[in-house]
Amino acid sequence: MAQLKAFWEWFSEYQEAYYHLRGFPEDEQAYYFNELDRQLKVYHPSLTYVLHSPKDRLEAELVLTANGDPDGMLFAINLIDVAPTIPNWVFTALIQPKLTVGDIKNKDLEHYKFMEFDLQLSRVRWLPVDMNRETYKYEFVFHFIGLPYANPEIPYEKYVDYLYIILVDMFGELFVSQHIEMVYYDHLYPNDMDWYSLHQLREFLEEGYLD
Repeated sequence: MAQLKAFWEWFSEYQEAYYHLRGFPEDEQAYYFNELDRQLKVYHPSLTYVLHSPKDRLEAELVLTANGDPDGMLFAINLIDVAPTIPNWVFTALIQPKLTVGDIKNKDLEHYKFMEFDLQLSRVRWLPVDMNRETYKYEFVFHFIGLPYANPEIPYEKYVDYLYIILVDMFGELFVSQHIEMVYYDHLYPNDMDWYSLHQLREFLEEGYLD
């Protein structure tokens, strides 16, 4: 417990700098970002953060995340459990869901603007591939309908990274870790297979089937 509180003693000392960080020169921002990362890595190598600076609101937010690593997520939760109350700050354990089923169905929803392409969620399709009988976690294959030809070719790992970004926005970091074992991307879209729309994924994960 004392070790966890040591992080907050350090953060409390520098919280004002982090609150105003977006107004600092880039080299100073980099210093503070690296220092926060270094402080968190003391507890677990996968522990990292998302910092939301105040814009239209008064409060800044520090989200502790472990990018889905179960052990790292435990440290994130434990750290937030002992977080102090600091004026104008909100502290959150793990990335929380941001999208509703209605958002996903909405064809007018703003596209995801990835580096190589924009993506509308209504054009994402998926199929279950397998389920781990010990963990009850699923594997899925996904496809993005109508992507333009990419030259040079986009590395496969980037498709997987983008999928995890979308899934965490849909379900939150903890839910994804608890229910999804692996995701794959398939460039092909065979019409003779029963691909599902993205808004149906929550029902499948919660019920194990679709009506």
